[in-house]
Amino acid sequence: MTARGDDRQTALDIAEAANRAGQLVTEQIRSIIDQAEAGATELRQNAEEEANTIRRQAAESANRILERIRALDGPLSELVAELQREAERLSSDNQRGAS
Repeated sequence: MTARGDDRQTALDIAEAANRAGQLVTEQIRSIIDQAEAGATELRQNAEEEANTIRRQAAESANRILERIRALDGPLSELVAELQREAERLSSDNQRGAS
């Protein structure tokens, strides 16, 4: 081989080595991206599950509060009615006493 042939071979060897190095770097970057995407997917799924749990707990709490309010509604209505009757009786007694 001539010196020029050696230079060409060296250039080819360098280009081949650069291509291999580029492929390795590309594979490493792809691997990092894949890991990041998998991690992001897992985080998203965990966040959705947590949000669903929080929404379910909030709905359950709201239902318990509504049940308590409904349980108080009957007795409170009776109390208000009793107070109205008592106020009417007192008003009536007061008017009779004034006459």
